[in-house]
Amino acid sequence: MNQFCDWLYLNYAAPRFDEEAMPVSYQYQKQEWLTYAQTLPNRERLLSLDLLNNLKDCWGAQAFAYGLQAGVLLALEILPDGPISPEAR
Repeated sequence: MNQFCDWLYLNYAAPRFDEEAMPVSYQYQKQEWLTYAQTLPNRERLLSLDLLNNLKDCWGAQAFAYGLQAGVLLALEILPDGPISPEAR
């Protein structure tokens, strides 16, 4: 990500990410995984928690990037098929 997108994500998107607001199914699966991870040896537990957090961060950044791209396309009135208005041609 360029510096502006990085700043935008850190200052606007990241603070609004609240795990309690996530769907119940996500919370249940996460709790189930954390319970299972407690049974693993220390090294494997740390690796699994790192993987879980990395996936969460990657998915969040990817969703943010898609939203940013969609917003730019809407602001410019450009769809994947081409311009909407004759003025944009």
